Amino acid sequence: MKKISVVILAGLLSLSSFCQNEITLDFGLLQNGSQLVLDSVLIENQTSGSDTIIYDIQDGLVIDFITKVDDISNLNLNKLTVNQNYPNPCSEGTIVEAYIPGQEVSIKLYDTTGKLLTTKTYRTGRGYQIFGITPGNSGQYILKISCKGQEESIVITSNSNNKNTAEISWNGETDFIQPKSTKAESFTYYHGDILEFTGYVTACQTAASTSFTDSPIESQTYDFDFTYITEIQPDAALVGEITTTETSIDWNWTSVPDALGYKYNFVEDYETALDNALINNFSQTELTAGTNYKLFVWAYNDCGSSFSTELIKATTALPLTQAEIDLILSGASTVAMEVMNICEQPDSIILRTLSTNVIVGEENLSHLTDRMKKTVTGIGVGIAAPQVGINRRIIWVQRYDIGSVIHPWGLYFNPRIVNYSDTVALRSDGCLSVPDACETECNITGNSYRALWIDVEYYLADGTYVIERINQQYTAHIFQHEIDHLDGIMFFDRQVEENPEKFTVVNGDSYEGLPVID
Repeated sequence: MKKISVVILAGLLSLSSFCQNEITLDFGLLQNGSQLVLDSVLIENQTSGSDTIIYDIQDGLVIDFITKVDDISNLNLNKLTVNQNYPNPCSEGTIVEAYIPGQEVSIKLYDTTGKLLTTKTYRTGRGYQIFGITPGNSGQYILKISCKGQEESIVITSNSNNKNTAEISWNGETDFIQPKSTKAESFTYYHGDILEFTGYVTACQTAASTSFTDSPIESQTYDFDFTYITEIQPDAALVGEITTTETSIDWNWTSVPDALGYKYNFVEDYETALDNALINNFSQTELTAGTNYKLFVWAYNDCGSSFSTELIKATTALPLTQAEIDLILSGASTVAMEVMNICEQPDSIILRTLSTNVIVGEENLSHLTDRMKKTVTGIGVGIAAPQVGINRRIIWVQRYDIGSVIHPWGLYFNPRIVNYSDTVALRSDGCLSVPDACETECNITGNSYRALWIDVEYYLADGTYVIERINQQYTAHIFQHEIDHLDGIMFFDRQVEENPEKFTVVNGDSYEGLPVID
Protein backbone atom coordinates (compact mmCIF):
# COMPACT_ATOMS: atom_id res chain seq x y z
CA MET A 1 0.00 0.00 0.00
CA LYS A 2 1.29 3.41 -0.99
CA LYS A 3 0.52 5.80 1.85
CA ILE A 4 0.41 9.57 1.88
CA SER A 5 -0.07 11.69 4.96
CA VAL A 6 -2.18 14.75 5.58
CA VAL A 7 -1.66 16.67 8.80
CA ILE A 8 -4.64 18.74 9.95
CA LEU A 9 -3.66 21.49 12.38
CA ALA A 10 -6.08 22.92 14.91
CA GLY A 11 -5.36 26.64 15.17
CA LEU A 12 -4.72 28.16 18.58
CA LEU A 13 -6.74 31.36 18.13
CA SER A 14 -7.56 32.12 21.75
CA LEU A 15 -6.04 30.54 24.81
CA SER A 16 -9.43 30.56 26.56
CA SER A 17 -11.60 29.37 23.70
CA PHE A 18 -9.52 27.27 21.31
CA CYS A 19 -7.18 24.28 21.48
CA GLN A 20 -4.37 23.08 19.24
CA ASN A 21 -4.43 19.53 17.97
CA GLU A 22 -3.15 17.47 15.06
CA ILE A 23 -4.66 14.52 13.25
CA THR A 24 -2.95 12.52 10.52
CA LEU A 25 -4.79 11.03 7.57
CA ASP A 26 -3.15 8.21 5.61
CA PHE A 27 -4.35 7.38 2.13
CA GLY A 28 -3.98 4.00 0.48
CA LEU A 29 -5.82 2.10 -2.21
CA LEU A 30 -7.55 -1.22 -2.74
CA GLN A 31 -6.77 -2.81 -6.11
CA ASN A 32 -6.36 -5.94 -8.18
CA GLY A 33 -2.60 -6.36 -8.40
CA SER A 34 0.10 -4.09 -7.05
CA GLN A 35 0.90 -1.64 -9.85
CA LEU A 36 -1.52 1.20 -9.16
CA VAL A 37 -0.30 4.20 -7.16
CA LEU A 38 -2.08 7.40 -6.22
CA ASP A 39 -1.09 10.14 -8.62
CA SER A 40 -2.81 12.80 -6.51
CA VAL A 41 -5.66 13.45 -4.14
CA LEU A 42 -8.14 16.28 -4.67
CA ILE A 43 -9.59 17.61 -1.40
CA GLU A 44 -12.65 19.86 -1.65
CA ASN A 45 -14.48 21.59 1.18
CA GLN A 46 -18.12 20.95 0.24
CA THR A 47 -19.41 23.20 3.01
CA SER A 48 -17.62 26.40 2.02
CA GLY A 49 -17.75 25.51 -1.67
CA SER A 50 -14.66 27.47 -2.68
CA ASP A 51 -11.73 25.72 -1.04
CA THR A 52 -9.86 23.23 -3.21
CA ILE A 53 -6.50 21.51 -2.87
CA ILE A 54 -4.59 19.28 -5.26
CA TYR A 55 -2.45 17.10 -3.06
CA ASP A 56 1.06 16.16 -4.21
CA ILE A 57 1.69 12.71 -2.74
CA GLN A 58 5.42 13.42 -2.40
CA ASP A 59 4.89 16.10 0.27
CA GLY A 60 2.99 16.54 3.49
CA LEU A 61 -0.02 18.85 3.62
CA VAL A 62 -1.12 21.13 6.47
CA ILE A 63 -4.80 22.09 6.63
CA ASP A 64 -6.18 24.57 9.16
CA PHE A 65 -8.61 22.73 11.40
CA ILE A 66 -10.32 25.42 13.50
CA THR A 67 -12.40 24.23 16.42
CA LYS A 68 -13.73 25.74 19.65
CA VAL A 69 -13.44 23.84 22.90
CA ASP A 70 -16.93 24.58 24.18
CA ASP A 71 -19.27 25.68 21.38
CA ILE A 72 -18.21 25.95 17.72
CA SER A 73 -21.31 28.04 16.96
CA ASN A 74 -19.86 30.94 19.00
CA LEU A 75 -16.86 31.33 16.68
CA ASN A 76 -16.82 34.77 15.04
CA LEU A 77 -15.38 33.94 11.64
CA ASN A 78 -15.29 37.62 10.65
CA LYS A 79 -13.12 38.83 13.55
CA LEU A 80 -9.39 39.49 13.20
CA THR A 81 -7.67 37.76 16.12
CA VAL A 82 -3.97 37.97 17.06
CA ASN A 83 -3.21 35.18 19.47
CA GLN A 84 0.40 35.49 20.62
CA ASN A 85 4.01 35.73 19.56
CA TYR A 86 6.79 33.43 20.71
CA PRO A 87 9.51 33.56 21.80
CA ASN A 88 9.10 36.90 23.55
CA PRO A 89 11.57 38.49 24.07
CA CYS A 90 13.40 37.19 21.01
CA SER A 91 16.96 37.35 19.70
CA GLU A 92 16.79 36.06 16.12
CA GLY A 93 13.07 36.36 15.37
CA THR A 94 9.61 35.54 16.63
CA ILE A 95 6.47 33.79 15.39
CA VAL A 96 3.10 35.57 15.39
CA GLU A 97 -0.13 33.55 15.23
CA ALA A 98 -3.31 35.19 13.90
CA TYR A 99 -6.74 34.33 12.55
CA ILE A 100 -7.32 36.23 9.28
CA PRO A 101 -11.04 36.71 8.45
CA GLY A 102 -10.55 37.84 4.83
CA GLN A 103 -8.51 37.18 1.73
CA GLU A 104 -5.92 39.95 2.20
CA VAL A 105 -3.91 41.06 5.22
CA SER A 106 -1.56 44.02 5.77
CA ILE A 107 1.28 43.81 8.31
CA LYS A 108 3.39 46.77 9.43
CA LEU A 109 6.27 46.95 11.89
CA TYR A 110 7.09 50.23 13.72
CA ASP A 111 9.69 51.23 16.27
CA THR A 112 8.61 53.06 19.45
CA THR A 113 9.07 56.45 17.79
CA GLY A 114 6.40 55.58 15.25
CA LYS A 115 8.84 55.06 12.37
CA LEU A 116 7.62 52.48 9.86
CA LEU A 117 10.40 49.89 9.49
CA THR A 118 8.83 47.47 7.02
CA THR A 119 5.44 46.50 5.63
CA LYS A 120 4.04 43.50 3.75
CA THR A 121 0.67 42.69 2.18
CA TYR A 122 -0.31 39.04 1.68
CA ARG A 123 -3.25 37.34 0.04
CA THR A 124 -3.46 34.52 2.55
CA GLY A 125 -7.12 33.60 2.35
CA ARG A 126 -9.33 33.22 5.41
CA GLY A 127 -7.97 31.10 8.21
CA TYR A 128 -5.31 30.62 10.86
CA GLN A 129 -1.94 31.95 9.68
CA ILE A 130 1.61 32.14 11.01
CA PHE A 131 3.95 35.06 10.34
CA GLY A 132 7.67 35.36 11.02
CA ILE A 133 8.97 38.67 12.36
CA THR A 134 12.63 39.70 12.59
CA PRO A 135 12.44 43.07 14.40
CA GLY A 136 16.08 44.22 14.42
CA ASN A 137 18.26 45.62 17.18
CA SER A 138 17.52 45.36 20.89
CA GLY A 139 14.39 47.26 21.89
CA GLN A 140 10.59 47.28 21.61
CA TYR A 141 8.55 47.29 18.40
CA ILE A 142 4.88 47.61 17.48
CA LEU A 143 3.39 45.14 15.00
CA LYS A 144 0.06 46.14 13.41
CA ILE A 145 -2.06 43.61 11.51
CA SER A 146 -4.99 44.88 9.41
CA CYS A 147 -7.74 42.99 7.59
CA LYS A 148 -11.31 43.88 6.49
CA GLY A 149 -11.18 47.27 8.26
CA GLN A 150 -10.00 45.70 11.52
CA GLU A 151 -6.63 46.29 13.16
CA GLU A 152 -4.81 44.51 15.98
CA SER A 153 -1.45 45.49 17.51
CA ILE A 154 1.08 43.65 19.67
CA VAL A 155 4.38 44.64 21.27
CA ILE A 156 7.49 42.68 20.29
CA THR A 157 10.61 42.85 22.45
CA SER A 158 14.01 42.12 20.92
CA ASN A 159 17.21 41.47 22.86
CA SER A 160 19.32 40.97 19.73
CA ASN A 161 22.85 42.32 19.66
CA ASN A 162 22.97 42.07 15.88
CA LYS A 163 22.11 44.95 13.58
CA ASN A 164 19.51 42.98 11.68
CA THR A 165 17.26 44.47 9.00
CA ALA A 166 13.61 44.30 10.01
CA GLU A 167 11.80 41.60 8.04
CA ILE A 168 8.32 40.09 7.80
CA SER A 169 7.58 36.68 6.27
CA TRP A 170 4.57 34.38 5.96
CA ASN A 171 4.51 30.62 5.97
CA GLY A 172 3.00 30.63 2.49
CA GLU A 173 6.32 31.98 1.19
CA THR A 174 9.28 29.74 0.35
CA ASP A 175 11.62 32.00 2.36
CA PHE A 176 9.61 31.78 5.58
CA ILE A 177 11.91 31.69 8.62
CA GLN A 178 10.67 28.24 9.65
CA PRO A 179 11.06 25.12 7.45
CA LYS A 180 8.93 25.36 4.33
CA SER A 181 5.28 24.47 4.89
CA THR A 182 3.05 22.77 2.35
CA LYS A 183 -0.04 24.61 3.63
CA ALA A 184 -2.36 25.54 0.76
CA GLU A 185 -2.97 29.29 0.61
CA SER A 186 -6.77 29.19 0.36
CA PHE A 187 -7.90 26.00 2.10
CA THR A 188 -9.40 26.16 5.61
CA TYR A 189 -11.24 23.34 7.32
CA TYR A 190 -13.69 24.15 10.11
CA HIS A 191 -14.91 21.50 12.49
CA GLY A 192 -18.06 19.96 11.01
CA ASP A 193 -17.29 20.87 7.39
CA ILE A 194 -17.78 18.10 4.85
CA LEU A 195 -14.69 17.25 2.85
CA GLU A 196 -14.73 15.31 -0.41
CA PHE A 197 -11.60 13.28 -1.17
CA THR A 198 -10.94 12.15 -4.75
CA GLY A 199 -8.02 9.85 -5.52
CA TYR A 200 -6.57 9.63 -9.02
CA VAL A 201 -4.58 6.79 -10.60
CA THR A 202 -3.42 5.94 -14.11
CA ALA A 203 -4.37 2.50 -15.37
CA CYS A 204 -3.75 1.29 -18.93
CA GLN A 205 -2.86 4.85 -20.01
CA THR A 206 -6.23 6.12 -18.71
CA ALA A 207 -6.90 8.28 -15.66
CA ALA A 208 -9.37 6.82 -13.16
CA SER A 209 -10.72 8.20 -9.89
CA THR A 210 -12.67 7.25 -6.77
CA SER A 211 -14.30 9.68 -4.32
CA PHE A 212 -15.79 9.70 -0.82
CA THR A 213 -16.82 12.33 1.75
CA ASP A 214 -16.16 12.64 5.47
CA SER A 215 -15.59 15.14 8.30
CA PRO A 216 -12.45 13.77 10.00
CA ILE A 217 -11.85 14.58 13.65
CA GLU A 218 -9.26 11.91 14.51
CA SER A 219 -6.31 10.15 12.88
CA GLN A 220 -7.30 7.37 10.49
CA THR A 221 -6.53 5.66 7.20
CA TYR A 222 -8.69 6.07 4.10
CA ASP A 223 -8.48 3.53 1.26
CA PHE A 224 -9.65 4.49 -2.21
CA ASP A 225 -11.42 1.51 -3.81
CA PHE A 226 -10.03 0.78 -7.28
CA THR A 227 -10.90 -2.92 -7.35
CA TYR A 228 -13.24 -2.21 -10.28
CA ILE A 229 -10.17 -1.76 -12.52
CA THR A 230 -9.26 -5.10 -14.10
CA GLU A 231 -7.00 -4.05 -16.98
CA ILE A 232 -3.67 -3.09 -15.47
CA GLN A 233 0.02 -3.13 -16.26
CA PRO A 234 1.89 -6.29 -15.09
CA ASP A 235 3.36 -6.83 -11.66
CA ALA A 236 7.08 -6.25 -11.19
CA ALA A 237 9.40 -9.21 -11.56
CA LEU A 238 11.12 -10.69 -8.54
CA VAL A 239 14.87 -11.10 -8.23
CA GLY A 240 16.04 -14.54 -9.33
CA GLU A 241 19.30 -16.40 -8.78
CA ILE A 242 22.29 -14.26 -9.75
CA THR A 243 25.72 -15.81 -10.34
CA THR A 244 29.04 -14.01 -10.64
CA THR A 245 32.67 -14.42 -11.55
CA GLU A 246 35.47 -11.88 -11.19
CA THR A 247 34.51 -10.32 -14.55
CA SER A 248 30.87 -11.31 -15.24
CA ILE A 249 27.36 -11.35 -13.79
CA ASP A 250 24.47 -13.55 -14.94
CA TRP A 251 21.29 -11.67 -14.03
CA ASN A 252 18.03 -13.60 -13.61
CA TRP A 253 14.50 -12.54 -12.66
CA THR A 254 11.19 -14.36 -12.32
CA SER A 255 8.62 -14.65 -15.09
CA VAL A 256 5.55 -12.42 -14.69
CA PRO A 257 2.04 -13.56 -15.72
CA ASP A 258 0.41 -11.35 -18.40
CA ALA A 259 3.76 -9.80 -19.34
CA LEU A 260 4.42 -9.45 -23.07
CA GLY A 261 8.12 -8.89 -22.49
CA TYR A 262 10.83 -7.34 -20.34
CA LYS A 263 13.10 -4.34 -20.67
CA TYR A 264 16.35 -3.70 -18.83
CA ASN A 265 18.66 -0.75 -18.23
CA PHE A 266 21.69 0.07 -16.13
CA VAL A 267 20.00 3.23 -14.84
CA GLU A 268 16.41 3.65 -13.69
CA ASP A 269 15.12 5.03 -17.00
CA TYR A 270 12.43 3.05 -18.79
CA GLU A 271 12.42 5.29 -21.87
CA THR A 272 15.98 4.27 -22.82
CA ALA A 273 15.67 0.64 -21.63
CA LEU A 274 16.52 -2.21 -24.01
CA ASP A 275 13.91 -4.80 -24.98
CA ASN A 276 14.72 -8.37 -23.89
CA ALA A 277 11.50 -9.90 -25.34
CA LEU A 278 10.24 -12.69 -23.05
CA ILE A 279 13.73 -13.74 -21.96
CA ASN A 280 14.08 -13.32 -18.19
CA ASN A 281 17.88 -13.26 -17.92
CA PHE A 282 20.82 -11.19 -19.13
CA SER A 283 24.60 -11.64 -18.93
CA GLN A 284 27.24 -8.93 -18.49
CA THR A 285 30.93 -9.56 -19.18
CA GLU A 286 34.23 -7.68 -19.07
CA LEU A 287 33.40 -6.22 -15.66
CA THR A 288 35.74 -5.10 -12.87
CA ALA A 289 36.33 -7.56 -10.04
CA GLY A 290 34.95 -6.73 -6.59
CA THR A 291 32.63 -4.02 -7.88
CA ASN A 292 28.91 -3.46 -7.30
CA TYR A 293 26.66 -3.35 -10.36
CA LYS A 294 22.97 -2.62 -10.84
CA LEU A 295 20.39 -3.73 -13.36
CA PHE A 296 16.84 -2.37 -13.57
CA VAL A 297 14.16 -4.58 -15.10
CA TRP A 298 10.56 -3.81 -16.15
CA ALA A 299 7.80 -6.16 -17.26
CA TYR A 300 5.40 -4.69 -19.81
CA ASN A 301 2.13 -5.42 -21.60
CA ASP A 302 -0.38 -3.44 -23.66
CA CYS A 303 -1.36 -1.39 -20.59
CA GLY A 304 2.15 -0.21 -19.82
CA SER A 305 5.14 -1.18 -17.70
CA SER A 306 5.51 -2.49 -14.19
CA PHE A 307 7.47 -0.82 -11.43
CA SER A 308 11.18 -1.32 -11.88
CA THR A 309 12.91 -4.24 -10.20
CA GLU A 310 16.38 -3.31 -8.97
CA LEU A 311 18.96 -6.10 -9.14
CA ILE A 312 22.25 -5.44 -7.33
CA LYS A 313 25.27 -7.71 -7.26
CA ALA A 314 29.04 -7.42 -6.87
CA THR A 315 31.50 -9.31 -9.02
CA THR A 316 33.80 -11.68 -7.15
CA ALA A 317 36.58 -9.84 -5.29
CA LEU A 318 40.25 -10.39 -6.08
CA PRO A 319 42.87 -11.13 -3.40
CA LEU A 320 45.15 -8.30 -2.31
CA THR A 321 47.85 -7.57 -4.86
CA GLN A 322 51.55 -7.90 -4.00
CA ALA A 323 51.90 -4.10 -4.21
CA GLU A 324 49.05 -3.69 -1.70
CA ILE A 325 50.58 -6.29 0.61
CA ASP A 326 53.99 -4.60 0.44
CA LEU A 327 52.44 -1.25 1.44
CA ILE A 328 50.45 -2.85 4.26
CA LEU A 329 53.54 -4.62 5.67
CA SER A 330 55.82 -1.58 5.27
CA GLY A 331 55.35 -0.88 8.98
CA ALA A 332 54.32 -2.69 12.14
CA SER A 333 50.63 -2.95 12.99
CA THR A 334 51.14 -0.22 15.60
CA VAL A 335 52.64 2.23 13.09
CA ALA A 336 50.44 4.86 11.43
CA MET A 337 50.35 5.07 7.64
CA GLU A 338 50.92 8.09 5.40
CA VAL A 339 47.66 9.90 4.59
CA MET A 340 47.00 10.76 0.94
CA ASN A 341 46.73 14.48 0.06
CA ILE A 342 44.12 15.49 -2.55
CA CYS A 343 46.32 18.43 -3.62
CA GLU A 344 49.29 16.20 -4.52
CA GLN A 345 50.02 13.67 -7.25
CA PRO A 346 49.76 10.69 -7.39
CA ASP A 347 47.73 10.87 -4.14
CA SER A 348 44.80 12.57 -5.87
CA ILE A 349 44.59 9.75 -8.43
CA ILE A 350 44.25 7.20 -5.64
CA LEU A 351 41.63 9.34 -3.84
CA ARG A 352 39.61 9.72 -7.05
CA THR A 353 39.69 6.01 -7.97
CA LEU A 354 36.72 3.70 -7.37
CA SER A 355 37.67 1.15 -4.70
CA THR A 356 36.86 -2.54 -5.01
CA ASN A 357 35.66 -5.11 -2.49
CA VAL A 358 37.97 -7.28 -0.41
CA ILE A 359 37.77 -10.93 0.51
CA VAL A 360 36.71 -10.68 4.16
CA GLY A 361 39.08 -12.63 6.40
CA GLU A 362 41.96 -12.56 3.91
CA GLU A 363 45.48 -12.66 5.34
CA ASN A 364 47.06 -9.22 5.99
CA LEU A 365 43.69 -7.43 6.30
CA SER A 366 43.93 -7.27 10.10
CA HIS A 367 47.41 -5.76 9.79
CA LEU A 368 46.00 -3.10 7.43
CA THR A 369 43.00 -2.27 9.60
CA ASP A 370 45.18 -2.00 12.73
CA ARG A 371 47.39 0.53 10.95
CA MET A 372 44.36 2.44 9.63
CA LYS A 373 42.95 2.80 13.14
CA LYS A 374 46.34 3.92 14.47
CA THR A 375 46.42 6.55 11.71
CA VAL A 376 43.05 8.10 12.56
CA THR A 377 42.89 7.77 16.35
CA GLY A 378 43.07 11.12 18.08
CA ILE A 379 42.88 13.23 14.92
CA GLY A 380 39.65 12.14 13.22
CA VAL A 381 36.37 10.27 13.57
CA GLY A 382 36.64 8.08 10.48
CA ILE A 383 39.03 6.83 7.82
CA ALA A 384 38.78 4.92 4.53
CA ALA A 385 41.39 2.63 2.99
CA PRO A 386 42.00 4.88 -0.08
CA GLN A 387 43.25 7.57 2.33
CA VAL A 388 46.23 5.35 3.16
CA GLY A 389 46.83 4.33 -0.46
CA ILE A 390 44.74 1.14 -0.65
CA ASN A 391 41.79 1.28 -3.07
CA ARG A 392 39.71 -1.29 -1.19
CA ARG A 393 36.28 -0.90 0.45
CA ILE A 394 37.26 -0.75 4.13
CA ILE A 395 36.32 1.99 6.60
CA TRP A 396 36.63 2.78 10.30
CA VAL A 397 33.81 4.87 11.84
CA GLN A 398 33.59 6.21 15.38
CA ARG A 399 30.02 5.48 16.49
CA TYR A 400 28.72 8.62 18.18
CA ASP A 401 25.29 6.98 18.24
CA ILE A 402 26.63 4.44 20.75
CA GLY A 403 27.79 5.31 24.26
CA SER A 404 27.37 8.55 26.19
CA VAL A 405 31.02 9.19 27.11
CA ILE A 406 33.15 6.68 25.22
CA HIS A 407 32.12 6.20 21.58
CA PRO A 408 33.39 2.90 20.17
CA TRP A 409 35.02 2.45 16.76
CA GLY A 410 33.44 0.19 14.16
CA LEU A 411 35.29 -1.62 11.35
CA TYR A 412 33.28 -2.26 8.16
CA PHE A 413 34.15 -4.23 5.04
CA ASN A 414 32.55 -3.72 1.61
CA PRO A 415 30.05 -1.13 2.91
CA ARG A 416 27.36 0.33 0.66
CA ILE A 417 24.59 2.84 1.33
CA VAL A 418 21.33 1.36 0.09
CA ASN A 419 18.95 4.16 1.04
CA TYR A 420 19.16 7.86 1.87
CA SER A 421 16.64 10.14 3.57
CA ASP A 422 15.03 12.62 1.18
CA THR A 423 15.94 15.42 3.59
CA VAL A 424 19.49 16.74 3.67
CA ALA A 425 21.37 19.27 5.79
CA LEU A 426 24.35 21.48 5.03
CA ARG A 427 26.84 20.31 7.66
CA SER A 428 30.35 21.21 8.80
CA ASP A 429 32.93 18.93 7.21
CA GLY A 430 36.65 18.41 6.79
CA CYS A 431 39.05 15.69 5.75
CA LEU A 432 42.41 14.20 6.74
CA SER A 433 43.20 14.18 3.02
CA VAL A 434 42.54 17.94 2.73
CA PRO A 435 45.13 19.54 5.08
CA ASP A 436 45.03 23.24 5.91
CA ALA A 437 47.50 24.22 3.19
CA CYS A 438 45.39 22.37 0.62
CA GLU A 439 42.20 24.10 1.80
CA THR A 440 43.89 27.49 1.41
CA GLU A 441 45.39 26.66 -1.97
CA CYS A 442 42.10 25.47 -3.47
CA ASN A 443 39.74 27.69 -1.43
CA ILE A 444 37.92 24.67 0.00
CA THR A 445 35.27 25.32 2.65
CA GLY A 446 34.36 22.79 5.29
CA ASN A 447 30.74 21.88 4.61
CA SER A 448 28.71 19.39 2.62
CA TYR A 449 25.10 18.37 2.02
CA ARG A 450 24.31 15.13 3.88
CA ALA A 451 21.25 12.93 4.32
CA LEU A 452 19.81 12.97 7.85
CA TRP A 453 19.70 9.17 7.98
CA ILE A 454 20.93 6.29 5.84
CA ASP A 455 20.50 2.54 5.48
CA VAL A 456 23.92 0.94 5.13
CA GLU A 457 24.98 -2.65 4.49
CA TYR A 458 28.41 -4.05 5.34
CA TYR A 459 30.34 -7.10 6.52
CA LEU A 460 32.04 -7.46 9.89
CA ALA A 461 35.50 -8.94 10.30
CA ASP A 462 34.01 -12.39 11.05
CA GLY A 463 32.05 -12.34 7.77
CA THR A 464 28.67 -11.46 9.31
CA TYR A 465 26.44 -9.51 6.91
CA VAL A 466 24.61 -6.54 8.48
CA ILE A 467 22.17 -3.94 7.21
CA GLU A 468 21.19 -1.17 9.62
CA ARG A 469 19.63 2.27 9.65
CA ILE A 470 21.86 5.02 11.04
CA ASN A 471 19.43 7.56 12.48
CA GLN A 472 21.80 9.84 14.36
CA GLN A 473 22.78 12.67 12.00
CA TYR A 474 26.40 12.94 13.09
CA THR A 475 27.14 9.23 12.76
CA ALA A 476 25.21 9.06 9.47
CA HIS A 477 27.39 11.92 8.24
CA ILE A 478 30.59 10.05 9.12
CA PHE A 479 29.40 6.95 7.25
CA GLN A 480 28.51 9.04 4.18
CA HIS A 481 31.87 10.83 4.25
CA GLU A 482 33.91 7.62 4.48
CA ILE A 483 31.87 5.63 1.93
CA ASP A 484 32.21 8.59 -0.45
CA HIS A 485 35.99 8.05 -0.25
CA LEU A 486 35.45 4.50 -1.51
CA ASP A 487 33.66 5.94 -4.53
CA GLY A 488 36.27 8.58 -5.28
CA ILE A 489 34.11 11.42 -3.92
CA MET A 490 35.45 14.24 -1.72
CA PHE A 491 33.35 16.19 0.76
CA PHE A 492 33.56 19.40 -1.27
CA ASP A 493 31.83 17.57 -4.14
CA ARG A 494 28.76 17.58 -1.90
CA GLN A 495 28.60 21.36 -1.65
CA VAL A 496 26.50 21.73 -4.81
CA GLU A 497 22.89 22.62 -4.02
CA GLU A 498 20.77 19.47 -3.99
CA ASN A 499 17.90 19.08 -6.48
CA PRO A 500 14.97 20.79 -4.70
CA GLU A 501 12.48 18.51 -6.46
CA LYS A 502 14.08 15.46 -4.88
CA PHE A 503 15.45 16.76 -1.58
CA THR A 504 14.38 19.04 1.23
CA VAL A 505 17.26 21.01 2.75
CA VAL A 506 17.04 21.74 6.50
CA ASN A 507 19.38 22.91 9.23
CA GLY A 508 21.58 20.15 10.63
CA ASP A 509 21.78 19.23 14.29
CA SER A 510 24.15 21.05 16.63
CA TYR A 511 27.87 20.36 16.44
CA GLU A 512 28.47 21.62 19.97
CA GLY A 513 30.99 19.34 21.64
CA LEU A 514 31.50 17.29 18.46
CA PRO A 515 34.60 17.33 16.25
CA VAL A 516 34.35 18.35 12.62
CA ILE A 517 34.12 15.29 10.37
CA ASP A 518 37.76 14.73 9.56
